[in-house]
Amino acid sequence: MAKFIFRLNSVKMVKENCEKKAKRELAVINNFISDHQKMREQLIEEVNSLRNSIKLRMTASELKFLSGYKNSLAMKIKNEEAELNRLEQEKKRKISEVMQKAKEKKILTQLEEHQKEEFIKEENKIEMKQFDEIAIQNFSRDKK
Repeated sequence: MAKFIFRLNSVKMVKENCEKKAKRELAVINNFISDHQKMREQLIEEVNSLRNSIKLRMTASELKFLSGYKNSLAMKIKNEEAELNRLEQEKKRKISEVMQKAKEKKILTQLEEHQKEEFIKEENKIEMKQFDEIAIQNFSRDKK
């Protein structure tokens, strides 16, 4: 019996590699999102601790400095949130890309399975013809 060789195997391997690459890129994006969320949380914590550290008696320069620092932290928080939104959009795009790559790979896998089944059927037909031929030859020898 001959061995089944899927003629689109190289295409299937390329699709699998593309899917793995997209999954790795998605994981990197998830790590970036996690890092930026932690950074935003740290900035929020710092703003909260800044509010708690305000004393009853402070000089005008200290209040001005704290106000400027608080505004600076607020801008950093806004920047982190904007970056998080951008990363979330990138994540959605990457998820749809991963799903598309998975569909393409699944289609090729199904095609391979179908072709393998057809190959096995053909091999079985050939094998049955050979058995029939042997049986006919044995029968004709026994008659003589």
